[in-house]
This record gives sequence, structure tokens and C-alpha cells, in this order.
Amino acid sequence: MNLTRGGWLILLTVIAAFLLTLARAPVGSPEWLGWLRPGWIVLVVFFWAMAVPHRIGLISTWIMGFFVDIVFADPLGLNGIVLTTITFFTWRFHERLRMYAVLQQAWVAAAMVLFSEGTRRLAHDQAQAWLPVTVLPAIASMFVWPAVYLLLGKLTQRFRVE
Repeated sequence: MNLTRGGWLILLTVIAAFLLTLARAPVGSPEWLGWLRPGWIVLVVFFWAMAVPHRIGLISTWIMGFFVDIVFADPLGLNGIVLTTITFFTWRFHERLRMYAVLQQAWVAAAMVLFSEGTRRLAHDQAQAWLPVTVLPAIASMFVWPAVYLLLGKLTQRFRVE
């Protein structure tokens, strides 16, 4: 990822997504509150791959996934494969996805988070706890997507990310 022409902004938003992913619910809060965390990294990768597909590559998303694997103690390569699959899918359909309304994009973002969380559950052989732990982050991501899209869109215009 080239840090000129707004690449620093892409890197900064990815770091912010990592920090939001690492944030936990306060001690003593109910367990279901932790299930409502959106898939921040998936949302940020989805936005950049849709908005400026020539600026985010498969190798950079695989490296992001590698860091996610290390932080969450997932099998090495799992999140890399998930993020590169999401990036490739978004590259393939980025022109069509840009034409969708923000609410339609929210459904696509939710499907991508559902794919990400479902793949992680299957890799950890936790299929029995599939429903709340997998579906609720996708629903939370769907509700957060319009704000993420508007914020990153404004930043893209303000800092002229090309």
C-alpha cells in the first residue's frame, strides 16, 4: 500500500478498525453485549475495496488478516483468506456495489461479516454456538455500515484519496 495520495488515511483507518476490534465490553456487562460488536476490519476493508479498488490489494489484506490471526489466536492464514476473499469479491463487483444505496450496501456488508464470523466458527469447530455469536455481529455491522460509509466517504473526499 503506497502511503502517498491518501494511503496514510487507509492505513490509519485500518489501525482504527484494529483498535475497535480489540475493544471489549466493560467488566461485569452481560455476555450478549460482546456479541453485538460489528466486524470493524471487514467493514473497513469492504469500504476501501469498493471505493478505491486499485489502492488495496490482496497481499495487504492478507497481511491484515495475518495480524488478526495473531491477535485473536486464530489458525494462521484463516483471517487472511477471509479478508482476501472479501476483497476479491468486492473488486469483482465494485462498480455494481457503488451503485447500490447505502442500505443495500449494508446488507452486503452484513453478508460479508456473516461469512467472516461463520468461517471463524467453523475453523474453531464451534458450530454448536453458531447462531448468536455469528449472526449478531453481522446485524450490528449492518446497522453501523451507514455511519462507516458516510464517515470514510467524507474523509476520502477531504483528503483526496485517489
